[in-house]
Amino acid sequence: MSDLVLVPLDDMEREFRRILVKYGFNERKAEECARVFAENSLDGVVTHGVNRFPRFVRYVKEEIVRVDAEPVLKQRAGSIEQWDGCLGPGPLNALRCTERAMELAREHGIGCVALSNTNHWMRGGYYGWKAVTAGFAFIGWTNTISNMPAWGATDTRIGNNPLVLGFPGG
Repeated sequence: MSDLVLVPLDDMEREFRRILVKYGFNERKAEECARVFAENSLDGVVTHGVNRFPRFVRYVKEEIVRVDAEPVLKQRAGSIEQWDGCLGPGPLNALRCTERAMELAREHGIGCVALSNTNHWMRGGYYGWKAVTAGFAFIGWTNTISNMPAWGATDTRIGNNPLVLGFPGG
């Protein structure tokens, strides 16, 4: 007999949303953030879905994640923009910047958006998939604090900086 527990996507998303509202998210933000965690779990990346959710809630309680923060445009040069995430929820900041990059690409043929001062975006592939299903190519990456040792070392000196590449099929 397996210890595997299957939870319907809608139930998982509803519970995540309920908890996020309890900790200060408005309904819209709670719904969007819950969707990121639930869909990451559905896609089999539970490390950045259901397994990561308790830590995210702890960061909300500790005010490491500012639930009311909204990203702010810092500068713009045509199809290139730089945004300040204001320490808001990383998944929502990343989603906003992905959407903004697609808007810029519609207007200019390419959209490049940089985001700083934010929290963990969870699974970068989530945003690549959003762009690809909308018909856009996507290149996304992040930087992080030093959280792992270089090969052969014992102290943390490098970050695990994921790179996401997404291209629509033909």
